[in-house]
Amino acid sequence: MLRRFGRAALASAVTTGLVLAGAAAPANAALTMTLNPGAGPSGGGNTVIGTVPSTTASPSPFAAGTTPTVQFQYAACATSARPVTQIAATGAVTTAGVLTVDPRDVTRITGTKIAFKVPSAEYPVGNGINTTGLTLAGTQTTAKWFVCVYDGDPSGPNTLLATGIYTVVPRPAITSIAPDTGPSAGGQTVTVNGTGFAATPITAAIGGVPLTNIKVSANGTSFTAVTGPRGGASGLALTVTTPAGTVSSLDPNNDGNGGDAIPYTYTNGIAIAPNTATPGSTVTVDVTGAGFSQLTFDTGADVPTSGHAHLFLVEGAYQASTNRGVAECGKVAVIGDTELVCTLDLSADRLSPATSAPVSGQPVPEGAYILTLVADGAPGSGAANPTIISSSSVFVVAAY
Repeated sequence: MLRRFGRAALASAVTTGLVLAGAAAPANAALTMTLNPGAGPSGGGNTVIGTVPSTTASPSPFAAGTTPTVQFQYAACATSARPVTQIAATGAVTTAGVLTVDPRDVTRITGTKIAFKVPSAEYPVGNGINTTGLTLAGTQTTAKWFVCVYDGDPSGPNTLLATGIYTVVPRPAITSIAPDTGPSAGGQTVTVNGTGFAATPITAAIGGVPLTNIKVSANGTSFTAVTGPRGGASGLALTVTTPAGTVSSLDPNNDGNGGDAIPYTYTNGIAIAPNTATPGSTVTVDVTGAGFSQLTFDTGADVPTSGHAHLFLVEGAYQASTNRGVAECGKVAVIGDTELVCTLDLSADRLSPATSAPVSGQPVPEGAYILTLVADGAPGSGAANPTIISSSSVFVVAAY
């Protein structure tokens, strides 16, 4: 049976547990149990798998047809299951704190493996009294508890079968991302501030693309990481996952309040090489960025007004109706999601910026242009531009 824990007493109990948890394991035949995960969120509610080795003396420690008793004890496991001790809401803690897992939340999987749920604030109790669960208290950033598995009823003497160490850690939360935008090609170092990042393993992603080279600060309140390549988009979620759970920057406090969202934007920038050419020349341009494998380009002859993707040489900002570019970098070959090559013929008739029709006898003149990648080259109508401009870069035509 579980009893209610007061916050002040719980703080004292857990703090004491941190001291006692460092003590040697009890001198008995109990097996060392591996917990997966070995850490979890403050407040509990998650499920843990416990596994013990099969030995000659004990080939099947968790006997068939039985439900082991699982207790969380802040002191080293007693040789027999402790009665669930009520801890006063105030005053010094003089007895060992114990949380017993409801037998309905314990499952024998095999003779060497069990599953159990960590007690939470919503934990069902037969007499209707809820516990605060396995919760950090006060200024604690971590707390270790013994997991003690017995072979019988906790109300009477029974045998300790296995022990393990479980660490309580805070749920992750995000307070800021700096910078909150980066190029499609990736490689941007970002700093994520918040809490609960110290627990390992820790992973993170933006828009489903994993962050790499994650380095967590000593106090677990921030980490740096490097973005991977991704097609441009705004309103993306940066997610962080630790043993205590996952947090999204679109709900950075895990409170269901989207009003405090911290979105990330991948800007669709490209890099081009070379970025200069002499008038009348033909040059192959190597374009790097992200999201190229999702685009469809013309096959065979290039048609500047097709609804496929295009690379236009534009003087100024691209507009589907009024400023469609003076040339097209055609014969596009997509090397991969982050690279493609195209051929830019500056000796051919330039295109009319308004219609994309060839202007006979007028090759592309000298000047600074923007090589612009357009996902849909179909003509637009005024300000209602139906195209998706995914990237741009400066290209200079000049005599050198």
